[in-house]
Amino acid sequence: MTLLNMESAVIPVSGGASGIGLAICKRLRAEGAIPLLLDFNAQSLASAVREVYPEASADARYGYLLDVRDSKAVDACFADIRRDHGPVTHAVANAGIAQGASLLDITDEQWQQVMSVNLNGVMYFCRAAARQMSEAKRGAIVTTASIAGLMVKPERIAYTSSKAAVVNMTRSMAVDLGSYNIRVNAVAPGVIETAMQKDKPAAVLQATRERVPLERLGAGDEIAKVVLFLLSDMASYITGQTIVADGGLTLRYA
Repeated sequence: MTLLNMESAVIPVSGGASGIGLAICKRLRAEGAIPLLLDFNAQSLASAVREVYPEASADARYGYLLDVRDSKAVDACFADIRRDHGPVTHAVANAGIAQGASLLDITDEQWQQVMSVNLNGVMYFCRAAARQMSEAKRGAIVTTASIAGLMVKPERIAYTSSKAAVVNMTRSMAVDLGSYNIRVNAVAPGVIETAMQKDKPAAVLQATRERVPLERLGAGDEIAKVVLFLLSDMASYITGQTIVADGGLTLRYA
């Protein structure tokens, strides 16, 4: 367990107030790290911080309200984090949104909305984190991609395009940051049981389970464990990779 080396690591997590992001924060906290929850929803953020840090005093700051689409706000947030906790050592670019529309139907607004969060927001976040890490010439960043970045389905052109871009941006960042001893990797989740899935019809979810070789949907903590591995010293010679965690869903063609 010493190879994890997460004790007191300062780790901002975008989209940390719900779903996979919250699961990541809980897992990191359990390993002795200091996950910082960054999210645009103030109510969800306050609740999630209490969940991850139930013992925290009222003046302790572990949550930061942030819209990742705003590059200046991202830079200001990381300046606040440095002031409150010192320079970051690791980071998880997890914030993302989904949008269902085909090429023929998607509007400019829908396209820009997805790209501003899933692509621009990831770059702004990783750039701000890497600038702090580069000073110490060490660090690790994990981005949240998706199996939708590796394969496609109908009426998901913006989402699949944005996640494919995250996969390749992760590779590019790994090359740019390698000389600073900063590793950058991505995790590509399959279908995970989060609040987003609750709106889907039961028959759709059951059909998905039947396609997954492990015959179930994933849990948020199962993705969090992959993120923990990629951030830790156990992955010290891994960079620029995308780790698929989908229960085997992408192995099947029918």
